[in-house]
Formats: sequence, C-alpha cells, structure tokens
Amino acid sequence: MRNTPCGMFAMLLCFVLLLSFAPLAWAEDTAGYETRLYDENVIVGFAESDSPLTVDTEYKYALVELQKEFPAQLTVLMGGTAFYTRGADGELSLHHIDGAVTQEIDVSWKCVEDYDEDFDIFHFVPALSEEELADDVELPVLTVNVLGWIKGPTMPPMEEEQELFAESTEVYFAPEGTSLPVSYNNYELGKLPPIRNQGNYGTCWAFATIAAAEADLIHDGVFDTGIDLSELHLAYFNYHLFYDEKGCNIGDNVLLNGADYLKAGGNALYASLDMANLIGPVQEADVPYSWADSYSPEIDDGRIGSMQISNVYGYSSRDIAAVKQAVLDHGALAVAYNDDSKNYSATYNTYYYPPQAAKIKTNHIVAIVGWDDNLSADSFRSGTPEGNGAWLIRNSWGVNDYNHSGYFWLSYYDKSLGRSAFALDVMPSRYQHVYAYDNVPPLWYWTVSNGSAIEQDFQVDAGEVIEAVGVYCETAGVNLAFTVTCGNVSTEAFLTVGVPGYYLVPLSTPISVIERSEVNVQYIITGTGTLRVNTEGPSTYSPTINSVQHNIYYESQCGSGLIIDGDLKEKDARIKLFTNDMTENIEPNFILPDDLSEIGQEAFSGSFTYARLPDRPVTIGQRAFANCPNLAYILIPPQVTDISPDAFEGLSGFTILGVDGSAAERYAREHGITFMAILDEGSSSDPVDSNG
Repeated sequence: MRNTPCGMFAMLLCFVLLLSFAPLAWAEDTAGYETRLYDENVIVGFAESDSPLTVDTEYKYALVELQKEFPAQLTVLMGGTAFYTRGADGELSLHHIDGAVTQEIDVSWKCVEDYDEDFDIFHFVPALSEEELADDVELPVLTVNVLGWIKGPTMPPMEEEQELFAESTEVYFAPEGTSLPVSYNNYELGKLPPIRNQGNYGTCWAFATIAAAEADLIHDGVFDTGIDLSELHLAYFNYHLFYDEKGCNIGDNVLLNGADYLKAGGNALYASLDMANLIGPVQEADVPYSWADSYSPEIDDGRIGSMQISNVYGYSSRDIAAVKQAVLDHGALAVAYNDDSKNYSATYNTYYYPPQAAKIKTNHIVAIVGWDDNLSADSFRSGTPEGNGAWLIRNSWGVNDYNHSGYFWLSYYDKSLGRSAFALDVMPSRYQHVYAYDNVPPLWYWTVSNGSAIEQDFQVDAGEVIEAVGVYCETAGVNLAFTVTCGNVSTEAFLTVGVPGYYLVPLSTPISVIERSEVNVQYIITGTGTLRVNTEGPSTYSPTINSVQHNIYYESQCGSGLIIDGDLKEKDARIKLFTNDMTENIEPNFILPDDLSEIGQEAFSGSFTYARLPDRPVTIGQRAFANCPNLAYILIPPQVTDISPDAFEGLSGFTILGVDGSAAERYAREHGITFMAILDEGSSSDPVDSNG
C-alpha cells in the first residue's frame, strides 16, 4: 500500500494519543520533514511585530523604570499540529501550523547580559512562566540602546555629613513588641510631592531636609502633594548671615573663604536648627531653585517663611522599628550614606555598601519614605546583607537618573549609613519673634549632674508676649522642668525627651512684657546616664570641592552666657524664647477715677474695649460689667481683692490682665476667663493676646 502524507498523519495522530497525552510527540518520515502535535499550553510560534522591539535611552537608570517601555503582552500561537522542514544542515524551521490558537499572554523580560555591567547595548527576552516553549521556536529579542551615561548616575559633588552624635550618645529605640506592617510605601500611597532635581550642585542635604518638611506637612493635612518649599533659600541662609532683629547673632558668622555654598555640602540637623531660628522654610515660588547661580538676597530675607520647624527628632538609623514608626508619624526622614555607583544594582533598583576595613564617610543625603521587610538579601549587587529588608529612598536626582521614578531601595544593613536619621514636625508659623544666641549650627556640650540647673538670660522688647521656649537636647529619656521669669512674674513648662533632638515647648501661662526687661530661662534636668547640655560653638568644616579642600569656619560669639549650677560658661545654650506682638494697637479707653473705691451693681454699659481700674482697693459689685459686650481687656491691680462672682456675667472672649498670685488671677481661673500676667502692676500698657 502506498504511504501518503495524509495516511501518515493519521497514523501519527493515533500514535500520539496513545502516549498518555504527552506534551508533544513527533515522528520523522523519509521525505525530510517532521510533524509534531502540541497540547494547548505549548507556544509554537510568536506573531511578527509591526516594528522592531527596540528601546533607546539616554541613561542606564533602574531596570524597573526602563521596563515601562517594554511590551507587557505578546501575541503567540498555542498548541496544534506543527510541520517542520529540515534544511541541508539538519536545522528545523516552522513550515506550517494546523489547529494552533492565537492568544495574548502577559510577559516579563529578562536581560541576556548582566544588566549591572557596563555595556551600551543590552538584549532582553521574554521570561515565560506557565507556558512551555516548543523546540526550535526562537524567542523575540528586545534591544536596549544606551545612548548616554552607562555607569549609573551623574554623580553630584561629594558631600560630607558631619557626625552629629558621639558614638556613646544615647539614642532612641522603639519599645519591644512594637507592631508595624512588613511593608509601607508613601510613594505608592500618593503621599509625597513630585521628585526634585538638585542638578550639579552639592545640595542634597537641603533637598533631603525639605523633603522631610514637605512630607510632614502632607502627613498632617496642612498641604496636599502640590506643596513645594524652597531648597535654595535653606541652602543660602545655612551659610550666610541673616538679619536678627533682636541682635542675638552679633558676632556669629560663617566664613566660606572662597568656597561655593552650593557645593560645600551640609547635613540635615544643621539645616533644621537653622530653620528653628525662624529661617524659613519659604515657598519655592518665593526663592526658586532656578536662581541658584545668581541668588544674592538681602540679609533680612532670611525670615520670610510661612512655615516653622517645631520639633526635630534624631533616631538611630540602626533602630529599624523606630525609623519605621517615624515614617508612619512624619512621612519621611533625612539620612546620609555613601553613594558609589558600583554598589547600585540597576537590575533590582537596590543599593548596598558592603563592610569595609576603614571608616566609611557619607557623601549623600536622601529621604527614607517607606520600607519592605521581604526584599530579598539576594537582590543587591555588591554583596549579601545580613538579612532581608530595605528602606524605600526618595532621591533628588530627578526621575531619569539612577532610580525608579526618583526612588530606590537601600538595605537596612548598609554599612555606610550615617548614625542618625532625622524627622521633622513642621507647622504654619505661630510665632513672630525668636530670641536665640545659638545661631551657629555646630554642636558643643557640657556634661552635667542629675538635677543640674541650666540658665540663659535674654533681653525681651516691650509690647511682646513670651509664649514658648525652644531647647536642643541629645540625651534621651530625661525630664526638663522649665521656669521662665520676668520681673516678679514666672511661668513653667515641662518636657520629657523621648527622642534626642530639638523641641519647641509652649509655656503654661504666657507672660506679657510691658517694658524691655531681662528674662531668665532656667531648666532642671533629671534622668539617668550621661546628661548633656548642648551649646553652640566654633568649628571648622573642611569639604573637598572640585578636588580642592576648603576650610569653612563657623564663628560663634558668646551672647549672654550659659549658667550651669551658678557658674557662668563662655558658651550660649541652645535655648530659645518665642514671642508674639500684641494683636491690637489700643490704649485703655475707659480709665476709672483714681479715687474710686466701689463699683456698684450694673454700674457700666458701653462700647469700650479696654478698661483699667485704679491702683487701690476697689470693690467690684454684682454684674458691674455685664452690659459691656465689647470688653476685650480689663486691668485689675493686685490691690483689688473683692470681685462679685457675677461681675462679668454674660461676657465671653475677654482677658483679665493682672499679677500672678493676685485675686484677679484666682478669679479668672475659677470662672474660666483668660488671664495674662503683666510685669508692672500699675501699667496702662497695651495688652498682648497669648494666641498671637
């Protein structure tokens, strides 16, 4: 019987069906071609692409970013009967397909070469998962042409982070058992503004600090992700004198000695302490980064900010739980590390600096904005960290250089991490003035005993109300009990330092200053371990800029001097006073006669806003001021002790001015009326609203 192709095919088909449904079967005939039957999960061909699979890029940035341009699906032929012809060299090629089904499959891509090595052309092929590939089917190849940089980032100038805390300094560690999610990503949650680009300047420290400020304001709901604060303003006034209306910074200065402040580097703590002196931050629209090469403002432009730093928290970068909690509480933390492109994996968008024998200097500052405990330790290029897990890092090199949309992963165990990571509390400006002698950033300290008294004096202008103190303390777990005294008036505040850093502490009762006066701020420090009092002090910073070493000098002039347990020190404590002006420019418009001794029942009615009683014993009768709806302030001298319980019945929103401990103060407290202490019990000076 003659053997025909159709008959042969039928026999082969029967034979294949008997082979327990094997994925594929084949037979060879004497005519030089083969017939194979494939099941429905086997790819027997790829559709022709209308255009070559090529991608051109100016940068070899992270693969996860580059792959956005790769096809997410491919058209394939699945299963059926395939006929292959055999060439003279014995190679098979697809000749015909019968019964195959065309469909779209999802694909990822893998690089044929090591993408972390330096080439200018890379080739990618589909990484198939569930589908099997028939023999001799060629995978489509996607070619990536690198047209520009092939070694990673365009590196900024080197930037050194000055070590902020000594190795022995106590740091905050999260309580044991703290429950935190295994991953958190502020970028994917849409809680961050667009990525910024520092350009060719060494200003990463300013960008990371502003990133922490913006993230905190977004986290607190003060702004949405459209917020844009000025990095240039911060960078400039970190290295230049600003106008201090209170004259506390006389003699303080930073000498650049020819160095370029835009390339001198810096660190997040110094930048934050500058802003704590009401130096910004300001809106980007007020001082845009595009002015970098020409910005030369007046010195009084330093204090034009609508935002204010209230707290700065310094966490140990090795305390993973504490840093995670800070990300949840503030949105971002600024942290330094040493950047070297050889340690960056473009394949996985990861970075890890392995252990080295010598001490590693940090040279770049970024912001931590999330984490992933499950990121494999095998995902790093320059070694294997001690464990899985990495921080999500927000960079400041734009979106197309060295990172995935401006973000990459930094191992928890990176050996170059700076010891401290900083989070900020930022708020809309609440205080108009600050008295602070600590205008130079470098940190000095005195070691003190448990229970030591620390004091600093200030000269406060008339017509202001003292509302808060600011203090820097790098000792965790201590208690600070403040007493602010002006003349015969004192008020208190208390602070427990859970995390080392800077704190703004509101006073329990504001003090209004009637005439320019000396104000003493004292705090008692109690706690265990080594107790330190931080001061400003001179320092020399020696950055290398464009291969040239520069010496930048921080010069500090002692203002009033720090007193520790009665001993005067030639340093100024990192203590500040915050004040506001009065809210109304008024004079008493209702002054009662000096010989008045009694105010009868419902004695007054009228539109006056500020009343002053004479400096003598006066009895205030029933509902004496009940018919004075516009009354905002009433000055009651300490000689007045007899006040009817309903003397101000029906009134709201007014303030009693008086002397601490007087009958007027007790009356105000008992009746829920705002009380404000004044210095001169007989003064007719204007009041100051404690709410600013």
